[in-house]
Amino acid sequence: MIDGTLPPGTRLRDQDIAEQLDVSRMPVREAVRRLSDEGLVVAEASRWTKVAPIDFDAASRIYPIIQSLECLALDLSSSSIGPAHIATLKEANAELEQALSGGDPLAASAADDRFHQVILDAAANRELKAIVVDMKMRVHRVEVGYFGGTITSGESCRQHAEMIEALERHDLSTARAALEANWSGSIERAQQRRSHGDGLHTHERNA
Repeated sequence: MIDGTLPPGTRLRDQDIAEQLDVSRMPVREAVRRLSDEGLVVAEASRWTKVAPIDFDAASRIYPIIQSLECLALDLSSSSIGPAHIATLKEANAELEQALSGGDPLAASAADDRFHQVILDAAANRELKAIVVDMKMRVHRVEVGYFGGTITSGESCRQHAEMIEALERHDLSTARAALEANWSGSIERAQQRRSHGDGLHTHERNA
């Protein structure tokens, strides 16, 4: 679902999935219920379950929440970010740039997650981290779709670099501004992809 192997509109039959995984239907139904809670599948009781359309509108609702929470995480972590954190940030940003150059949106999304995870980990707040991880899961398909647009998504690398340089100077204000710009840009670019109709079409096929 995340990488498009099962495109929007694909019908999911719990019996078929259970047979493929060699498990009973009960854990499959529970998994489908959780996927429904996360907005990845839609269902009509006793009739069908399908992979949900990609909801680019979710970005405009959820990204501002993530933006605010990650800025809070940055504030909490500012005194604890050291050379090891900076090194990991640089590695993750290099991985992101390489993935974008190679046209690999899944790897790009993973590298971007790794970059932002450094800030969350440094904040050392489990509750905050759990909320952000949950929010990001809800827009993961939007993220992968965004990183498929390598021309514009390269801006993320530049914004990340600005944040790293600011953190090396212990300039929290500039680092925070770069982080805010990073998420604001993500909102704008996701909306652009929505207006172009990217990923919104559905396919009637079976899993």
